[in-house]
Amino acid sequence: MVGGGANFDPDSERNIPGEDANSSFWGIGSDLQVPWFGKMGLNLYGFYDLNRKEWNGYQVSTSWFTPFYTFQNGSFISYQGYLDYQFGGKQNKTLYPNSKNPDKDHATSGGAMFNGLYWHYDKFALGYGLKLYSNVYLIKDGGNAFGAKTKASGTSHFFAISYKF
Repeated sequence: MVGGGANFDPDSERNIPGEDANSSFWGIGSDLQVPWFGKMGLNLYGFYDLNRKEWNGYQVSTSWFTPFYTFQNGSFISYQGYLDYQFGGKQNKTLYPNSKNPDKDHATSGGAMFNGLYWHYDKFALGYGLKLYSNVYLIKDGGNAFGAKTKASGTSHFFAISYKF
């Protein structure tokens, strides 16, 4: 295995694209003032597959950090998170040469959303986050993209204690 998700073929002395997620996003972004949320980031990207050196769809992303309750001691509770949605992805044998069935293994759209409630005090934060995801990274839930049944949709829970330097 060589870096970047490619497999080295010693007979041809070249890298063969792998099926792992090595990608880059290129695009534009802005901050928007939204009622209750305050300032939110909004970005639109083109999705570039570094393994195959090909563009493969788009992603729209937004993020937020909204303090919604402040205590007398100055600490506060915030609702924070992000939403990433990919769309316009390709499903074809040329793009995924190692897939037995690229239409079953790879999705044309998918995404992830994180929702967190955090208590912030001075340099500390304590919180809980819930992540929801569906066909994340354009990998089809239940497909066989990596030689085994993939789990690319579901939920995750996060508990965090952090120190802010």
